[in-house]
Order: sequence, then C-alpha cells, then structure tokens
Amino acid sequence: MKAQYVYILFLFGVLSFQALSCYAQQDKDYYFYTPEEIQTLKKSATTRWGKKIVAKLQDEIDNRLQHSMVVPSVEGGHGHHYFCPIHNTQFVFDWESPDAHYCQACGKKWENVDRYNWAWINVVHNENLKFLKANMYMYLITGKKIYAEHIIRLLSDYAAKYPGYIEHDRERKATTAYSGRMFAQSLDEAVWAIDAARAYLVASEVMTADEKQQIREGYLKICANMLLNRSDKGNWQIWHNGAIASLGVALKNDSIIHLALKKPSLGYEDMLEKNVYDDGWWNEGSIVYHFYPLRSLLLTAEAVRCRRINLYGKKLYNMFSAPVNMLYPDLTFPSQNDGWYGTSLVSQASLYEIVSLRYPDPLFKNLLALCYRKTERNSPEALFNGETLPEDVRLLDLKSYLFPNLGVGILRSKNNMLVVKYGPSGGLHGHPDKLTLTLHNGESEVFPDLGTPAYGVPDCYTWYRKSISHSTVTIDGKDQLPSTGQLIYFHPSSSGGKIKVCVDSAYKNVKMLRSVSLVGNKLEDKYECISDTEHTYDYVLILKEPIEFGGIEDTSILKNYERISHVKQKKLQGSLQFALSNATVSIQVNSNKEVYVISGVAPGIPPSGTQEGKNVYPLIIRVKDKKMDIVTQCKLKNKLI
Repeated sequence: MKAQYVYILFLFGVLSFQALSCYAQQDKDYYFYTPEEIQTLKKSATTRWGKKIVAKLQDEIDNRLQHSMVVPSVEGGHGHHYFCPIHNTQFVFDWESPDAHYCQACGKKWENVDRYNWAWINVVHNENLKFLKANMYMYLITGKKIYAEHIIRLLSDYAAKYPGYIEHDRERKATTAYSGRMFAQSLDEAVWAIDAARAYLVASEVMTADEKQQIREGYLKICANMLLNRSDKGNWQIWHNGAIASLGVALKNDSIIHLALKKPSLGYEDMLEKNVYDDGWWNEGSIVYHFYPLRSLLLTAEAVRCRRINLYGKKLYNMFSAPVNMLYPDLTFPSQNDGWYGTSLVSQASLYEIVSLRYPDPLFKNLLALCYRKTERNSPEALFNGETLPEDVRLLDLKSYLFPNLGVGILRSKNNMLVVKYGPSGGLHGHPDKLTLTLHNGESEVFPDLGTPAYGVPDCYTWYRKSISHSTVTIDGKDQLPSTGQLIYFHPSSSGGKIKVCVDSAYKNVKMLRSVSLVGNKLEDKYECISDTEHTYDYVLILKEPIEFGGIEDTSILKNYERISHVKQKKLQGSLQFALSNATVSIQVNSNKEVYVISGVAPGIPPSGTQEGKNVYPLIIRVKDKKMDIVTQCKLKNKLI
C-alpha cells in the first residue's frame, strides 16, 4: 500500500511537471476579458456612476504609492491572527508599524508578538493585491502604460522573492496538506493567485520577454505547482481549482486548466457535484461559506470561457438564486454556522453584476437594483456589466420556504420571519446547534444567531461555537454532537405556517423535538426532550437586551459555561413573562420538578473590523428531569403589521 501511494505521488508529480512544461501557441486565445467587454468597461467609465468608480480606483493606487512598494522578504502569517485576543477586534493596520499593532478597544499597541507580526505581512499582501487589481482596471479603462508598469514592478518583486519563501502552516511549522508560501495556508495563496493571474495577463501585453519569463518562472509556475499538490474536500479545494484554472490561462496552458476542472475527486466538476445541494446551498450551511466558494466558482467559469468551456450550468444558477429565499427584509441573512454577523446581499452585488450578464433571468437585475437602493453602484464588475438597471424596482414578495437538503425551514408572515435549523452539521464550519431558532420582526432580530468572530480569537471556541450560545437546548452542560435532524412536517400558509423537526443523535439516548407555528405576528414554540434517564436541560433564548425577573446573583450555577458572566437565577413559579423592545414573550414550563430561570451577559454581536462587539443576554430555563416540555409564545412588535 505504501509503495502504491508513493507511486501515485510520483505519477502526479510527473503530470504536474508536464502540465507546467507544455505551452500552447495561440496567445490570442487566452484572455480574461473579451474585446467587447473591455469596450463596455470603457463606456461605463464615462457614466456618472462609472466616473466615481474610476476615481475610487485612482485613490486606491495613489494611497498605496505613498508607502513602501518593497515586497516583504519574510513569509506571511494567518489573517485571523490580526485580532486583539481580549476584545476580538481587528488591529488598526499601520504601514509603518510591522511589529507593534494597535487595538482601539485596548488603547494600546501589542508589540513583538510573532503571530501578530506575521499576520501584518498577510495584510500587506492583500493590500498589494488591491493595488494590482486597481491598476489592471485602470489600464483596461485608459490604456495608459503607467498602470501596467505598476503591475510589472510589483509582480517582478514578488517573483524575485517567492521562490525563497518557505512553505509553512499557521504555526510556522513544516509543510502540511494546507500550508502556503506567501501566506500561512494554501487557501489564501489561491485567493491571491486567482486575481494576480488576471493582473499579470492584462499587463503582459506591454512586458518584455524577460519580464514575462521572470514572473512566470518566479511566481506563476511555482504557485501553480504548489496548488496542484494540495487537496481538500471543501471550499479550500474550490479556491485551489479557481486559482489553478486562472494560472493555467495566464500561463497559456490547457493541461493545467484541464486538471483544475477534471482532476478525479478534486476537480471543479466533482467538487460541485459533491458539495452543492440540489436546493442550491453549499453544504457548510453558512451564508458566508456559501458566497465564499461561490466567488471562486464564478471566477473559474469566467476564466475558462476563453477556452470555449461553458460552466454556467444549473447548479451555479441555483447557488445564486437560492439565497434569495433566506433573506431578511433588510437584505441581510441569518448568521448560521461560521460567518460574519449581518452579512448582506449588498456585499455580494459585484458577483451579481457578472451573473446578470451570464443568465437571462430578470431576478438578478432586480436584485442589483434592490442592492443599489442601499448603496452606490461602485464595483469594477459593474463597469463590465454596464447595463441600465430597472428604476421600478420590484420588492421581493417572499413566502414561507423549505430548504430540504440544507435542512432549514423558513416561516414568513409579511415581514416577520422565523428560521428553524435541523439539517446536516456543516462540517468544520458547522455549529452544534440543532433545532436552533432565529426570529426577525422585519426591522430587527428578536432571537439572533451570532455567527462567529475571527478564528484567531479565544471567544470563537469558548463561546460562539458552543451549543449554549444558540437558541436551542443544551443538555448536561455539554455541546451537541454532530448530527442531522429530521423534518416531521412543514405546512406553509399565507400568514406563516407550521414546522416540526426532531433530532435523536445530538445527545445519546435523548430525543429532541421542536414544533413552531407563526400566524401573523404571533409565534408559538413547543420544545420537548424525552429520555429514559434524568438530565439537566437548559432551554436557551439568546436576547439582544437584558430583562429583569428579580433573580439573585449566583456565579456557580453556570460553571460549565465559562463565557457567561453576571449570572442571576430564580426559582420559576408558573410562567415567565417579559417585554423586549420588539416583542413580548411568555414562557410556560410543564414540569413537576423544580425549574430555574437564569440570565447572564455574554459576548454577542461579533466585532466588525476595529469596532468592539455588542453583548447578548442568554436567558436559560433549567429543568432537571427525564423530560422537558416548554412552550414559548411571542408577540412581535413592528411598524409594518
């Protein structure tokens, strides 16, 4: 077996070398943008909104040129390490401070910490990529050689240093299946390469033969070979493939492109088949980790058009249309599993600019028009699109909806929206929160799902990825096991509907059932747990504001949940009623045993950039029994109903 494995590695190495050594002769058949698209770009740049994009690109270039253009000679670290470990906030990037990093919440600089210094280099590389892209667009728009020369100068410096970078992982250790060279992981390497390849090919028309050779040999080939020898089952491989395909186009090499698309089990086609559900969702179950690989899938499809390969099929279409049915009225999404809280469709407008050109569906143009009611049309991708968007924007008339493969049921009554999650775990980016509930009243969330902060901060693992940080049930103070629930029924109606789901493998020998109905602005939630043995059931609602119920402080009662502070508890007699700014809530516990109501303060809405996050206030109903039976009624308050 070992000898066979070595032979496979040897054979793949030979194939990789051959792929990097074969060159096609028809240079004009390799491009990222057609002449027609470039003409549209130039025409769009003269419009009122297009001129603002051009000015923004020029500002990015001018601002970058104010700082050293020398590429770091030391390998970069992990971007998620560029965060304060106390406040979870991102450090304020300073070009002149590579070894002292300022946290606004602390009011101090964190000095001489290697992981922060290496992460600073990661930021530099990403700022350089923005510079490359801005110059690429400006060269295409204006034809001025100075922009191409900026690209040539920077890529030449990278090509001079890239061969000397040592492959390494996040901890600066030896090469692993996920390590990179410029960055600490091959994922970041691929994200950088997918756009750097475009900048190279655009600028190559004014390069000398020596400049082309230096960049090809010093960067493009080495990066392609490294990524060809990386493998993953999830979104990393999607990015590997996107970068490999783009590098293949830049190197004018069909063998590399073929490997990106057709490599068994790892190529574009197999990865799409294995990881995209029939209901349109990426299988990691997060809106962030849906759009993240989707960007690479789209850029891959764009890259291989020059080889007369059409990847614009049904699955790619479904991935762009499916998220519409998950939208809150304000065009944000529930933050299920890993991902940034408050992710908005508006932030994905640049992708929909491309998609609206490739699929003749008015839905996509209408989505763009909706996005641009909230922000300016300000992405370079809009210049390639150039189409006039409808002025009579059609508001989305969304109904209750079921994603059967993702395992998410959505009940809607006008702008009120309830989300119940029961499906597959989501793998590495999943959270242990089966049967969790998220509620939005059309204006704000009542019970939020918090998503995650950066992975480099402790709270990611001590709080956000815990069962207790979600509006579901935690048993015996332990996280749920990875599990998949089942749908018992889903009955949508014009005024909301009903859904019932269950899971019997989140905890050993415990069956958990949740049945929820939404009628108008009234929610009823019945949560049951059944077992043959006694357990401590903690029914949780994550609140965005504190409530007062007359409890007394008891720091020991939640000792299993280390990130909940200011703990209060009270024995519950009968039911509990309280008012929030956007709802009134009543909780009835059906039990003959002692029941306690507990509250506390915990990390909440995750930080955004350098802004500190907001707290949440977990409300816990604790029952010690063989079963738990809790009914919660919620009346939503808003201006729309």
